[in-house]
Amino acid sequence: MEKVVNWTKGIFDSSYQIFCNGQICGNLMFETWNNNALGIMSQKNYHFKCNGWFNTTTTIYDDTHAVLGTIQFNFWQLRAVASLKDATPLSWNYTNSWLSKWTISNYQNTNLQYKANSGTGTVIGQNIDHELALIVGLYIKEFFARILVAFIMFVAIMVIVRGV
Repeated sequence: MEKVVNWTKGIFDSSYQIFCNGQICGNLMFETWNNNALGIMSQKNYHFKCNGWFNTTTTIYDDTHAVLGTIQFNFWQLRAVASLKDATPLSWNYTNSWLSKWTISNYQNTNLQYKANSGTGTVIGQNIDHELALIVGLYIKEFFARILVAFIMFVAIMVIVRGV
């Protein structure tokens, strides 16, 4: 049976609030100047550690610094694979050209579909209780959004500098 989870995010903010049945059930908070983040669901903490802006791997830790998994990014295809401990790898990709819909799935028992609308969104799917998969899907989306903004700023600066 499919379930629905909602989330909100400020337009220029990188903090997500996740709502289950109308109540806050989790958060995902990014650090300002890097892609490290803290995810909180069901009073469990998930630490996302990325070594640099353009590093293709992020490691996920719990509070005891035990590795829960890794995320491998493919910048050119805007895809990622999350390899979680003792689980089938999860494949993440955008499903529309506006980059407002994406999925994360292991093609077996976990299939989450995300949809975003200017600071709000929904997650619909099977095994939506897999809280780490839910947070990983939002983390990867924000990671790619930050890379895209950095690229646009780089191009704008190059155009300005070249025009001077």
